[in-house]
Amino acid sequence: MFLYNNPMKYLYILKVGETFPQTKQKYNDFDTWISRFLKKSKNRIKTINILENEKLPNLKSARGFIITGSHSMVTQELPWSIKLEKYIKSISKREIPLLGICYGHQLIAKALGGKSDFNKNGKEIGVVKINTLQKNYNDPILKALPKKFYAYETHYQTVVKLPYNAKVLGKNKKENHQIVRFHTNVWGVQFHPEFDKNIMKEYILNQKDDLKKLGFNINKLLNDLRSCDVSSRILKNFEKITQNSLKQ
Repeated sequence: MFLYNNPMKYLYILKVGETFPQTKQKYNDFDTWISRFLKKSKNRIKTINILENEKLPNLKSARGFIITGSHSMVTQELPWSIKLEKYIKSISKREIPLLGICYGHQLIAKALGGKSDFNKNGKEIGVVKINTLQKNYNDPILKALPKKFYAYETHYQTVVKLPYNAKVLGKNKKENHQIVRFHTNVWGVQFHPEFDKNIMKEYILNQKDDLKKLGFNINKLLNDLRSCDVSSRILKNFEKITQNSLKQ
């Protein structure tokens, strides 16, 4: 009889930001919001708090990575963010599944040779419609998603230049890079598939003074809130991709 060394591999959530203090008190934080959709991996999820300088895991221990959103800006080039860029390159080269959300999406683009900066169309916040591109509809990250669906957003910056060979899988009127496949096993989404209606409401209310200055109608943003549960399929699809990668 042979005993095989088969160490447990983890789906790592790289936490690069924290939500508003009062929101965290009510609803927890980015990593918790993400992990609630990864039920099949619940015993194999580990959060690495990048802001607290927690050690990045050995890539051999990883079945996949998700990089969270953040209230920071990619263009700030904070030390922890620059360090993470190098790690992203290593993940990509090893073809380990990687998903970036909002800030994570923008950082992946920068790390792999693209550019992220302020969106020339201005801030995007609230419920938005995402259009998937039919020619790429067989991509595994889009499985069971309709051609058009609603999602939650809150961002100033965006991917303004794609890395070489990156493919756009979804966009809308204000943002051309809503869903991108950056590399073989690397994806990014500009929206927040981990948000729910309550969290989106918190983000509108916590930014209402700035939003008013930018010309947003706060009452309209709040009245337009609806369920965007379909968008969370992105997280479930990514979880499936990480499971399939273990079989290869």
